[in-house]
Amino acid sequence: MLSLILSLGIGASVGAALGYFGQCASGTCPLTATWWRGAIFGGLCGLLFYASSARDLAGSRELSRADGPVQPVREADFETEVLQATTPVLVDFYATWCGPCKRLAPVLVEVAADYAGRVKFVKVDVDRARSLAEKYQVSAVPTLMLFRTGKVEGALAGAPSARELRGRLDAWLGVGNRPTPQNR
Repeated sequence: MLSLILSLGIGASVGAALGYFGQCASGTCPLTATWWRGAIFGGLCGLLFYASSARDLAGSRELSRADGPVQPVREADFETEVLQATTPVLVDFYATWCGPCKRLAPVLVEVAADYAGRVKFVKVDVDRARSLAEKYQVSAVPTLMLFRTGKVEGALAGAPSARELRGRLDAWLGVGNRPTPQNR
């Protein structure tokens, strides 16, 4: 709220100063020819600045926060967090702008709880880790890949249901008919 007030105030002040000192001497007057029109114009510019910066900040907060059992992994940490992991790792290659990726997020959290201690769940933003997406030939998002001892054991493009994801994980891990919350 404070940043909104500051953006409006600074914009209006700059606009008013431009209007006051930029008086109309020719036949055509600019939008900021008077102090009050300059203040209105500057306030609107400040509001636009606030709206664009607030959206950018929200996006960066979304990327930096940890989503419970599904941890974000940066490109620089991929080798230690995924390739050198002692347990299997399910990697969600996603994008922040992707609708199916957003729908998949709560499914991953739910399934991660069932596999706690047996499978590590991480996510990689393909827009921030383009070389990883290229290396593992991620051509669609979301793409899920299971890594075990540094190698890809299985891959799935799209947003599966929790039941489908559990079935895929069990198949990749070589687990028999493990009871799940749906079929207990």
